[in-house]
Amino acid sequence: MVGLQSSYLNYQVVVRDLDRSLARKAAEPALARDVARFTEAAADIRSVDDLFDDDRTYGFAVKAYGMDELLYARALIRRVVSEGTGSDSYAGRLADSRYLDLAGAFQVTDSGRAPPVLQASALTVAQRYRDNLDGIGKRGSGKAEERILEYRIEMDKLKDFDAFLNSDLALTFTLRAFGLDRQALQPGEVRKVVTDEMAARAAGGSGAYISGLDTVGIDDADGRYRFGRFIDAFLASGGAEGQEAVIASYRMEAPKFGERLAAGVDDDIVAFYEGLDKIKVADDLAGNWQTLSVGLRAFDLEHLIGQEKAIVAALKGDARALSLTNAADRANFEAFSAVFAFERDGTPTVAPLVRDVEKTVQAYIRQTLEVDIGNEDTNVRLALYFQRKAEGIKSFYDILGDEALAEVVRTAFGVPPETAASDLDAQVRMMERHIGIADFQDPEKVEKLISRFLLLAESNTAAASAPVLSLFGGGSGLADISYDLLQARQSLGR
Repeated sequence: MVGLQSSYLNYQVVVRDLDRSLARKAAEPALARDVARFTEAAADIRSVDDLFDDDRTYGFAVKAYGMDELLYARALIRRVVSEGTGSDSYAGRLADSRYLDLAGAFQVTDSGRAPPVLQASALTVAQRYRDNLDGIGKRGSGKAEERILEYRIEMDKLKDFDAFLNSDLALTFTLRAFGLDRQALQPGEVRKVVTDEMAARAAGGSGAYISGLDTVGIDDADGRYRFGRFIDAFLASGGAEGQEAVIASYRMEAPKFGERLAAGVDDDIVAFYEGLDKIKVADDLAGNWQTLSVGLRAFDLEHLIGQEKAIVAALKGDARALSLTNAADRANFEAFSAVFAFERDGTPTVAPLVRDVEKTVQAYIRQTLEVDIGNEDTNVRLALYFQRKAEGIKSFYDILGDEALAEVVRTAFGVPPETAASDLDAQVRMMERHIGIADFQDPEKVEKLISRFLLLAESNTAAASAPVLSLFGGGSGLADISYDLLQARQSLGR
């Protein structure tokens, strides 16, 4: 509760321990009930239609981004949510940044539904992959003997060359043993090259694989040399001597896994994103080396590469498809499955429409705190709003497009409010004389500006509160503005 003291002191009371202020607000019974209901309901909101069919969830989201005065404008909000945050989107063309904030809270495809979980989580997977590259190299060395034992066991099971050729585990192990572990090497394509080479050798030819390597993504001399060694070892590895040659090479190459992947990380991630578009059902993963291998490595499961069919079966709900022998692997696969999520029929699981429930909840709590404080001290509400939005200010047009931000800057530097009706470029030049745009990224300078605003604002205590509240769209006058006029008012260019 804001006390009966100066706006400056009231603001300091709140921001001195903002986390505690927000926690106290969140603990209020009515707000806690609203948050609990939204958190539960948001998990089942999968489309724009679902959102607009649930008035309370819709209202919570709109209020969280400070647009409760537009709850009635459902057609406007539907368009904002449906078109997303691109430069050509409806929200991107409006001056008020709150529209972009609201649109950014949701993830929507052209069909009006949320994307599959895998697509929605792609950025997180890519970042995890980057972060994991050092660990992959260390695990390659530390787990080498385990992988070798798996290879020996697999080889004992294979009774003829066809079985050997069709073993993902044996093929993948041998590729790694000769430094060919990049995901560009699709196992199916490698099998074709090996089969063609066998036929060529049987017919008395030689080196057929050299001219066909473009099909497996090899276009350099080192790659051709490694593939030549690989195919000779692969064709000989049905015997004990050939197997030992493969194992010896594996031991030498294992420490280099992470180093090789790090050298091509950007290409791998591009291939990962390209592969996402090809996944329509879970079975598509088995032949999508680019996407699956990045995902497995991102979740510390690179040793499962070579078990694509079993992985797909496990993702579709077959708990016995994979034998995960330790708790770490089980936990990692659970996290992997939450991202590579499919229904039992193999169709991708659709993500919740709300991109980040916790972020929206925190926005709602912060917005409620600001509004409640504003009921007693509108200057403090303006200051808190400015503090929250300052980091996102990239140009002076961002300020001019937001009446509340503009009010703080004008007051802080003694710019007459009448200038709001002047030419936009002239207003920008006036602001540039007082402050640099980079200053809004400096917390200390932002706090100095806010303090200056609060101290100067108190000199004008005779001003009525209603006009100040209208800066947030909360004044009674806005309700009388027509829908068409409202849209025109918001279409000010950035």
